[in-house]
Amino acid sequence: MVRMVGFFFAVLVLVVSGCRERSLPKAAPPPAPVEVAAVEHHVLPVTMKAIGIVEPVASVQVKSRVLGQVVAVHFADGARVSEGDLLFTIDPRSFETALKRAEANLAMIQSAADNASEQARRYTTLIQRGVASKEQTAQYLTTAESQKSELAARQADVDDAALALEWTRITAPLTGRAGVALLKTGNTVQPNVDTLAVINQMQPIYVAFALPEGALASVRQWMKEGPPRVTVREPDTGKELGTGALSFVDNVVDRASGMVGFKATFPNKDETLWPGQFVDVTVTLTEEPDALVVPATAVMEGQSGSQVFVVEGEAAQLRKVHVERVTDGLAVIESGLKAGESVITLGQLRVSPGGRVAVKTKPEKGGADTPAPTP
Repeated sequence: MVRMVGFFFAVLVLVVSGCRERSLPKAAPPPAPVEVAAVEHHVLPVTMKAIGIVEPVASVQVKSRVLGQVVAVHFADGARVSEGDLLFTIDPRSFETALKRAEANLAMIQSAADNASEQARRYTTLIQRGVASKEQTAQYLTTAESQKSELAARQADVDDAALALEWTRITAPLTGRAGVALLKTGNTVQPNVDTLAVINQMQPIYVAFALPEGALASVRQWMKEGPPRVTVREPDTGKELGTGALSFVDNVVDRASGMVGFKATFPNKDETLWPGQFVDVTVTLTEEPDALVVPATAVMEGQSGSQVFVVEGEAAQLRKVHVERVTDGLAVIESGLKAGESVITLGQLRVSPGGRVAVKTKPEKGGADTPAPTP
């Protein structure tokens, strides 16, 4: 009986304790620490981004026009060359001999042609006096005309031999950067077959890139007011490599990718752009003078679209926004916010709609974050 009373007493104590605990109010959760930024109006460029590749405006494969042995290479591998610079010399001896032979043949024919012309002139005078037959005169006139034709043919042989001799000196067809000399001294080169070197024009230079076909109308519209500015940077470091102008739009949309090809021309005076180099491309079409912007880190993507946390008093309210575009880390807001409001840029994961927040001030160098009074 005593045990029974003790048991009921213990149960009664537990029940009373539980009721007391339920009656105590729960403590409110602490405010979530966040960082905020103001919604502001900025002058913001309207840009498009792409990945581009540097291409030479002109690239020439240097080849020989004559058969022969390379006797000299006159440039260093990778050197900058100017139009007309001597690059290679083909053994000229056989071509010099051919030119001398052609000149000797020309001299013989010249002598025969002069004699035939003199005979024709003399017989023309004699027939006028009536002391020469028409047949003889006609024969000398025909011989003189034949010798003139032979003289022209031999002159052509001389010109051809002189041209072949000139071709033994291979010069740069344009100003640019030479690659490796592919045939060194002692190699025999086949005419119009073997490539001796490749020269790429470096100044100016192209950057080729592609944009979605949906961007074509905007680009063409702004091109009517002048070539859009194009800036290229290193993909890894973001270092600016040059500024040029859009100069070419392809005349077809690639059906496989839905992209349109573009090219921009850069002066490249210091040769910072190199053929085959990949770069980040930014095409600036115009500037929007009064864009409403927030840091892109403030925008969250949810099932209902883009949204941000707006700080109102000590609480954060979730608000749906429409983002027009993102440029240089700033989101351009088309609707949903107004200038002067504060949006949360860091700490959104700790915030619930309507929940309290504590705005952190940015620390000074060497300092720690401290909550700032919530407006």
